[in-house]
Amino acid sequence: MKKILIPTDFSVPAENAARYGLELAKGLKADVLLCNAIKVPADAPMAAQVAWPLMDYADLKREVTGDLDEMVKMLTDLSCSPEAEHCPDLSFEASAGTVCEVVSSLVKHRKIDLVVMGIAGAGGLTQFLLGSNSKEMIEKAESPVLFVPFEASFKKLRKIAFATDFGEQDIVSLQFIAELAQAFEAQITIVHITDKEVAPDGKLQNKIDAFLDRAALTINYPHIKFEYVWNIDIDNGLEWLAEQEHMDMVALCHRRHGLLGRIFRGSHTQKLSRHTKIPLLVFSQK
Repeated sequence: MKKILIPTDFSVPAENAARYGLELAKGLKADVLLCNAIKVPADAPMAAQVAWPLMDYADLKREVTGDLDEMVKMLTDLSCSPEAEHCPDLSFEASAGTVCEVVSSLVKHRKIDLVVMGIAGAGGLTQFLLGSNSKEMIEKAESPVLFVPFEASFKKLRKIAFATDFGEQDIVSLQFIAELAQAFEAQITIVHITDKEVAPDGKLQNKIDAFLDRAALTINYPHIKFEYVWNIDIDNGLEWLAEQEHMDMVALCHRRHGLLGRIFRGSHTQKLSRHTKIPLLVFSQK
């Protein structure tokens, strides 16, 4: 893992995510790219109805670039302490477009391995920090996205839970998690949330065995174990999983159809984000 992308809107939750991403980069010996998606005021939906002085794009980009430069200096001071084993190279880029457009372009052209984003604090109207773009990013992202709750502070990863329904793409995701875990010598727990009994010779047990056999052949990492969580509702099961004190990160794959796809309907993902202080690593179908 070589490069981490951190979108920011300069808010406090975004700064918290940047600090978390920086510490993660130090452990992974990766570099960090900060980015800001510039939305020119004249393009805003209500621009025609609101009387306000409009800045032209050049001025707006100059302001954003200055803010990013200050943020890089602040993070560099944090990362390059004498005792640090690795001092990540920090750079920044500001581009016009939506968050999803800017992130997608940078992931493609700057060879990004992981995107780290902030989640705002708890509350009845909580949304992902970057608003409605979050679902679009999850659908279209070509790299994993780590959502960092505002309450989360970085600590060395010890245990990562990976919730799976044994899809084909989950092996690829597990490979990525193993690379992440290896840098911190973390334990990976593969978890399946189900409301069915697992009969010894039943279809589900056969599916579990096939998945674990393939994982053992594909992934060369010794600290992986499996358990299933019985829960009548996947949301409750994920919340229970996320609230376990010994878990430092929860990972899952998003598919439109399938068991885990349910949490991306309606407000389920936001609901999970409001109930956890644990970072949530999401893999899209891509």
